[in-house]
Amino acid sequence: MDLQAIAATGWGYVERTHIGDWEVRAAGGHTSRANCAVPIGDSGMALPDSLNAVRAWYGERGLRGRIQTIDGSPLDQGVVALGYREADRPALRQSAAVRPALEILGETADPRRTSEITRELPPDYFTAYRRGLGIPEFRTILTTGDAQIAFAVVRGDNGEALSVGRVAIDSSSGYAGIAAVATAEHARRRGLARIVLRDLLAFSAEHGAENTYLEVEEENAPARALYESLGYTTAHRYHGRLL
Repeated sequence: MDLQAIAATGWGYVERTHIGDWEVRAAGGHTSRANCAVPIGDSGMALPDSLNAVRAWYGERGLRGRIQTIDGSPLDQGVVALGYREADRPALRQSAAVRPALEILGETADPRRTSEITRELPPDYFTAYRRGLGIPEFRTILTTGDAQIAFAVVRGDNGEALSVGRVAIDSSSGYAGIAAVATAEHARRRGLARIVLRDLLAFSAEHGAENTYLEVEEENAPARALYESLGYTTAHRYHGRLL
């Protein structure tokens, strides 16, 4: 099972179906991962036909068709050859072994503070994760998927959610996907994200995860520096091809 397929188990959606070689997801257009089709196998359906069907499915929902492809892969090249050259800004999918990352976090994250770990989405999660504030679909995106999901929240003395994160554990592969990590603007540069990562990875290890992955924008230098300091390396660069 490749990392793209593993990662597809960890992100949610409002609506999902299968068309030809694609698992197709939609969530009102919010986030590219929740509104894209990912390759799932070989149905024998011709690529032009399957892409036309995917595009039509999204069009029925008032959305632009989008498929997720690994940059430069044979599939990506085939899609480009059909004229679909426009793409979202690329991102990096990175992975690391859980135990070494935990050892580093054990030495660098504040041992005096811990996260609350819950299976349910905390009601004030969007206090820190502002991207989803006021968007009903985001609750569904964060709480659905084909993996075991948990959330971490670091709180201030007054109970305010200062830093948050989400993990999706794919038990069949032993991978834990970290996502939706954010820190309230006034609480940044205090090392709170390290606490969130430490506690999410510790939870993941307790539930059988041996490896971890995450996705980061290529231009996000601070986040990349943090993840690389924990041993994350880039497995591949991917983007959404627009249909």
